[in-house]
Amino acid sequence: MKRRDFIKITAGGVAAAAVAGNVPGVLNTPAWAASPISQLNITITDALKEFHCFNGLPDQQDPNSTCYFWVYQMSVEFVANPGVFVDLPVNVPGPTIMATAGDQIPVTITNALTQDHSFFIPGIFTSGIIPPGGVVNRTINVRGLPGTYLYHDNRNAPVNRVMGLHGAFVVMPAAPSGARWTPYAAGQATPQVQRLFDDLGTTGFWPGLAWEEARADTLTAPFRQYVWITHQASQKLFAEVGSNPGVFPAADFVRAFRRDAFSRDSFSFAGTSRIPQHFSITGQQGHFCHNNPIITPMARVGEPVVVRVMNAGLMTQSMHLHANHFYLISVDRIVQGDPSGADPSLQGAGPIWIDTMTLNPFGEKASSYDMVVPFMRPPDVPNTRGIGRGGSPDQGLPTARGLTWPPKEELDTFIPEGGTAQGQDPADPTGQTLITVPLMQRESPLCYPMHDHSEPTQSTQGGNYNTALISGAYFIGDLNIGLPRFNVDDLFTNPGGNPGMPLLPPHTFPMDEDFAMMLGLDQDPQILAYGINEARVNGIMEASKQSDLESQRDRPPFPPGFNDPAFP
Repeated sequence: MKRRDFIKITAGGVAAAAVAGNVPGVLNTPAWAASPISQLNITITDALKEFHCFNGLPDQQDPNSTCYFWVYQMSVEFVANPGVFVDLPVNVPGPTIMATAGDQIPVTITNALTQDHSFFIPGIFTSGIIPPGGVVNRTINVRGLPGTYLYHDNRNAPVNRVMGLHGAFVVMPAAPSGARWTPYAAGQATPQVQRLFDDLGTTGFWPGLAWEEARADTLTAPFRQYVWITHQASQKLFAEVGSNPGVFPAADFVRAFRRDAFSRDSFSFAGTSRIPQHFSITGQQGHFCHNNPIITPMARVGEPVVVRVMNAGLMTQSMHLHANHFYLISVDRIVQGDPSGADPSLQGAGPIWIDTMTLNPFGEKASSYDMVVPFMRPPDVPNTRGIGRGGSPDQGLPTARGLTWPPKEELDTFIPEGGTAQGQDPADPTGQTLITVPLMQRESPLCYPMHDHSEPTQSTQGGNYNTALISGAYFIGDLNIGLPRFNVDDLFTNPGGNPGMPLLPPHTFPMDEDFAMMLGLDQDPQILAYGINEARVNGIMEASKQSDLESQRDRPPFPPGFNDPAFP
């Protein structure tokens, strides 16, 4: 750790900014990134990242929440705004770069660290070795097949990658692969996968929208897609790497990461073990991941989404999704049902319908896959066709309080059941003034988890479930049920305080203020006017900005070890 001023990344910071180049469809909103990239600048540097941690003893809270990383810091110039560079939020992983097959992206890469580093996209681009202080100018020629790639530093593997130098590079096809779009090119999409995407949005099977379809009255975006990059971080080991003046031996790094013995204080920064203590998806853990619409799909019944999953780390995960099974459409960029013989195990199989998929460490077989979450009614909600199938206009079955869909018992459940309590007024420093504090919290919209069946990754530093690797699928309504549009004043607690604001899209489920904040609907008139696609796909998520502000306000001091003269 040689730099005097570290970049500081807060726990609730923007999960992942996306640089969208000439991507078809996803740019159909007035987003700041809605233009091809004319120049991408990347600096390889270091940072201190705060992970949330609520499980340690009080005297361990500060040192246990901060980790040293190497990062790709990026700024981008768009064709539509020449001469103006936008600094993208810094995080681990780096910003998601979305491109179209055939794109050319000029890139300048600067190494601000004291060792050799690189920027590498398998089969597409390599910077070669960049020495300390070195600068390379290249062009990323997007000649690879459409799919999901992990850009990373392939020097001293796996040390540089695991230390934080990685991110997603998503290649979209330039044209539809058949009657409907898939994430793949014609000839690459197998008949089975093409049939799946052709069927999405059909009235008889999945009433709603095809993957590439948008819908203006519900602010539904086309090409709905998400990126999940799993990663594991060891605070003690990463600090050792940052303090090492030379190249940290890769074999020693892997041995410490995987084989260090547990001890009583294994999960303390001061502990002797160098095993990982933090387990993240796209840079976030627990609440900051599970309630972040950049990471966790939040959609209506009838709005199928694609989720691109990769493992940048060294541990095996087993990703299990509740609510819907998902269709596995590619593994390691091999489209399922591959007729070419590239992987005989896939011939004839097509996209299988599963709820758990093993995700191996990067570089091993099945270290990445793409899946389709159909956003059909959750299988355990019965309707006129039974359990596990059906959607509107299928009728829900009668219950004591209404119908099974929308599920009134769930939507009208509050914890606690009702009432208020007296609490201290934060405006009174003496703590003597009591104010009324509302306690009721609605349980829904319907929030289903995705978690790892490899149990150690479910908690931060050995603490309580679920403070680490957790995401999910949130059902915020039913595209096929028409309801009147809400005015903003019907949603928030300041009636009359939002003059001229547009109506919100129709929602089958009640939309409480806290859930609307999660979607960014309370933050910016532009989000209200144009929908969350602008934030969710193209990079600026207002809800994450709000979390960032809250985290900045509540963040404890960085641990003394990082400010010690030994680490100038």
